[in-house]
Amino acid sequence: MNANRAAAPAQQTKRVGGLDGVRALCALGVAAVHTSFAAGVMGAYTARPGNQALADLLAGLRPLALGPFFVLSGMLLYRPFARWTLGGGERPKVVPFLAKRLARLWPAYILLSLVCVFLLNFDAVDGVWYVLRPILMLQVYDYTWIAGMDPAWTVPAEMQYYLALPLLAVLMHWLARGTADPVRKVRRMMVPLALITVGSAVWTYYIHRPSMGIYPTKYWWPLGVGGAFALGMAMALLHVLAELRPDRKPALYRIAASHPLLFWVGALAVYAFNCTQPFGRPGYGDYEGVGLALTQYGLLLVFSYLTVMPLSIPGTKSRVVDAIVANPVSRYLGRISYGIYLWHFAIMYFWFKTGSVFGTQPGLMNQLRGTIGFPELMTAVLVGSVLAATASHYLVERPLVKAVGRWATRKDGATRTAATAQDAYTVAGPR
Repeated sequence: MNANRAAAPAQQTKRVGGLDGVRALCALGVAAVHTSFAAGVMGAYTARPGNQALADLLAGLRPLALGPFFVLSGMLLYRPFARWTLGGGERPKVVPFLAKRLARLWPAYILLSLVCVFLLNFDAVDGVWYVLRPILMLQVYDYTWIAGMDPAWTVPAEMQYYLALPLLAVLMHWLARGTADPVRKVRRMMVPLALITVGSAVWTYYIHRPSMGIYPTKYWWPLGVGGAFALGMAMALLHVLAELRPDRKPALYRIAASHPLLFWVGALAVYAFNCTQPFGRPGYGDYEGVGLALTQYGLLLVFSYLTVMPLSIPGTKSRVVDAIVANPVSRYLGRISYGIYLWHFAIMYFWFKTGSVFGTQPGLMNQLRGTIGFPELMTAVLVGSVLAATASHYLVERPLVKAVGRWATRKDGATRTAATAQDAYTVAGPR
């Protein structure tokens, strides 16, 4: 047991290229969905799909492409806390943890906020609060629409789960007391995660009832993504349990380790099923009714688990999967995926030349819909997002994350390797 405790943390100090690749695929998938709507490919309400086959494929990504982001965050960030409870190590210090999370998520988000507020929405600025609201991540609670930040509502949700994670970790540590058996500890610690998952499903039902209307203000609150974050935390427990008790690895863990491609085939099957939009209309991006919303909630969790689990097990190899997510291009795009996610919508506004900097009010995407072809707009969004994300990554995000990482290392009072310090950078927000 002591040998396992000593070795376990060292297994996770190196950046996992496959997980970067998953981030890249998800960020590009989200960008493609939004671009297809603006280009008139995906249908919505009375607007028919411009290309039914392509619209079916892209509609199937809603909302599956978001799931792995939250699962990865929950899994990677909770793992040190899980080791504290299951392995008897030192509890991670909360202040350095939160500082690193803040450094990872906030600076790039502030940069986007300032650009969108002052270049696209300057005419709408009616005071200091209009500028501070998005910077403080509070625009989701009264839903103030700021052109260019349309998909960034997930970032405040991510940040609030970061803040809640240390509290959840303490609660789960308390529940695990009274037994020395790691397996029994894990069972007890799963209880809050199960409650969060169920509560998130209930919230999904609540905000999609017909009486709530289309995209109610509460839709943007963070409760709807709690299940994916809790799933990631549950996966962290399985990983740590496998490190400490290799003789008690769960069956699905063993299968994922030995047959990773099988899991990805399963994820592909889930995606194909979602393309049919059960209880909805294939190829349309309508606001989901209760049946479709709850179905997609379950599919998102299954898809995310099948996608992420085999990639997160040390030593797991698959030539096919590695060719997709571990190649140099995928790994690079994964490193800047947070920026791609943040910037892709703003790039569309700049490409359409709509917003204060162009002397106009920013146009809604449904007003701009169909005025440009999908290949042209997708190319512009991809190139513009990658360039903006690269600049943000190297000029803003990376320097600040490294500086805070060095401070956190001194705060911890421990000697860290360069790889361990860099590990703070392996988790980004919903990208």
